[in-house]
Amino acid sequence: MLVVLVCSISLFASRPTVALVLSGGGARGLAHIAVLEAVERYGIPIDMVLGTSMGALVGSLYAAGYSPKEIRAFAESPNLSSMFLENTFSSSYEITQAFEPTHSNVFSLGFDKGGVGSSPGLLGDQKVMEMLASVFSKLPDTLDFDDLETPFRCVGANVVTGEKIIYEDGSLVTAVRSSISIPILFTPYPQGDGRYAVDGGLVDNLPIQLAKNLGYDIIIASDVNTTDQDAENLLGSLSSMVMQTIILVTQIGSQSQYHLADLLILPSLTNILALDFMKCEQIIKAGEKACEAKAEEFSELASRIALSRPLVVKEKDRAGTYLFKPDPVIANIRVVDVSLFPSTDIPQKDHFSEFLGRPLDEETKLRLNQSLALIKKHYRLSSATYQMAYIREGIGDLVVFIQSFQKSESNISLGLSGSTGLSNNTPNGNLWLSYDARVQARISNLRDSSFSLEILATLGQTSKLKASVLYPFYTTPNTSLELDFSLTYEGGGFTPLNSMVNGERVVALDKGFRVDLNMDYKFLNYGRLDFGGLVDLVSLYDADDMWDPPLFFAVPSLYASLVWDTQLSTFASSGVRGEFWTRIGRTERPVFGLQAAWRQRFSLSNRGSFGYDIHLAMMRMPYTLLSSYVDLGALSAFPGYSAGSLKRDIALAGILYQHRIEDFLGFNSFLQVSAKVVVTDTFDLYEALPYPLGFWFSSPTEVDAGLSMGLGLQTPLGDIIVRLGASVLGQVSLAIEIL
Repeated sequence: MLVVLVCSISLFASRPTVALVLSGGGARGLAHIAVLEAVERYGIPIDMVLGTSMGALVGSLYAAGYSPKEIRAFAESPNLSSMFLENTFSSSYEITQAFEPTHSNVFSLGFDKGGVGSSPGLLGDQKVMEMLASVFSKLPDTLDFDDLETPFRCVGANVVTGEKIIYEDGSLVTAVRSSISIPILFTPYPQGDGRYAVDGGLVDNLPIQLAKNLGYDIIIASDVNTTDQDAENLLGSLSSMVMQTIILVTQIGSQSQYHLADLLILPSLTNILALDFMKCEQIIKAGEKACEAKAEEFSELASRIALSRPLVVKEKDRAGTYLFKPDPVIANIRVVDVSLFPSTDIPQKDHFSEFLGRPLDEETKLRLNQSLALIKKHYRLSSATYQMAYIREGIGDLVVFIQSFQKSESNISLGLSGSTGLSNNTPNGNLWLSYDARVQARISNLRDSSFSLEILATLGQTSKLKASVLYPFYTTPNTSLELDFSLTYEGGGFTPLNSMVNGERVVALDKGFRVDLNMDYKFLNYGRLDFGGLVDLVSLYDADDMWDPPLFFAVPSLYASLVWDTQLSTFASSGVRGEFWTRIGRTERPVFGLQAAWRQRFSLSNRGSFGYDIHLAMMRMPYTLLSSYVDLGALSAFPGYSAGSLKRDIALAGILYQHRIEDFLGFNSFLQVSAKVVVTDTFDLYEALPYPLGFWFSSPTEVDAGLSMGLGLQTPLGDIIVRLGASVLGQVSLAIEIL
């Protein structure tokens, strides 16, 4: 009996342990999925997974209990590639004056005496963090990585000292996010102890020696960075060159460890760049070929292991154990600011009260991600993400992590909005194109004073150059009162006869000059009040002697604008946007304008919402100017109407149903159905008729009703909608809009 016991102990002690080591390499790391499939096909048991960067991501999913099939499905989804399209320089939401379009800022860059850019990375990580929080939502942030289905380790690097960080416990989200923090592309990630981490590939891109140091006997390693790339591909973009530079550095340390591996897999990935996530299928196939080339070595290794421990062949289509874990219930909510420069204005846990008591299932995660994306925009954060903590007996804390970087007082941004389409009511034609591109720069603290200078240049219906001097009277984290004095020169088409959408457009040589003095009061992060006075000096180009009143006129006026907006997005599922605008002035006679609108949305479910719109307007500004009308076919179009459907008086009411559908190319996508009814005047300004006098609806009116259907997409370039609409009076349009 004693002999049997001694032999058993001896056999157990000689049982070889196996570690799987996966390298970093960006998109090329998806080839590791084929290695996981091969390991399971040969029945080789894995006692530890070690990874760096993309190897850490693939390896952590496997260690958490996802099957290779499930990891492959995750990699093939468009969500993965869209994670690397988020621009960290895109600006936050800025509330414009009432009835002015909100431009999608394609690019926004801060600068000050400390340097250029308010973020130490080119790419934002909001979507990356959403993904990591989602795939590991059933795991607490106080986890011993040895307790995972397969023990796990990954590598990061201290951004200050270059010290290697080995992650063996804590939050799997933090560990993986830190390990994939490619320098320059991604921002360093906070560790909770004051340190910040970057990509582990800088210190150990293929941690074979680490596996040996941890006592593992047999090492299977996969390195996806051994293939040379074509120069024309590498020189095609900044991101490609950055990635190649990092790879060259990491390969020095990786190749020196090759001799320690019992089985080394080197997929051939020529012409596959580190950000080529759209080539997922091609990358995994390259991994499969590399494993096939090593078939004999796989068999020999499996036979060697089988001498002292059983092989475990797993079904190719098996379901992973992670998916069978219960969704934790949210029992408490905490908001934690992990910023290097903490903000004085952050969301409170009351913002998330709707999630208390709910299981963190797919529908809740979808709704939570939508809420966090809006909060990120509203509070001007670099990211707003979550993790679960202290999961015990199916319940836990939802911890919302807020991160922001030091705000640059000065910035420059590029914006765009517009629409194009076909319609049977486009003025003097069937096709229209209307756009407004802008460049805006703000230089703060001029000569170390409190004054700021703002320059705005636009191109579209008119070309505009505006210079503003601003002085802050009062500023708190969520309130500001600012004096704004501006001078504007504008040229192009001021009248309907030379509108961009007019098929019989004449030469656009109108000119104008504006002097504006106003007070701008922003309050509670959602409201904006502007009031002041201005003088417009207008000179109209007259080719056919048709203008009356004269070609040159001045319009002194007073105005006020009020906006309250808690929606912050074209596709918001809840919240309100209220707008009020009025202006009174004089030319040869008194002129005035008045508009009011209210838009409200109600969330019906995690995917569906319902809303209504009301819009009233009475415009009695100079009839020759495009700015004196309301455009029913603009970016909040009435069904069937083209851009340029200008009216003086309107009374509009509508309802809308919105449903979030499956992601398209990794972006949030929506279906919208709306029905509206409107009463308008029938004044045809494209015929340059004399200016009719009178109060609201003093000229003949008409009533129309319409129905539209639209498909919307949220992209880094802004919100895009394709909309088909028709009205009772026979108006039909198909439009593409960028908001």
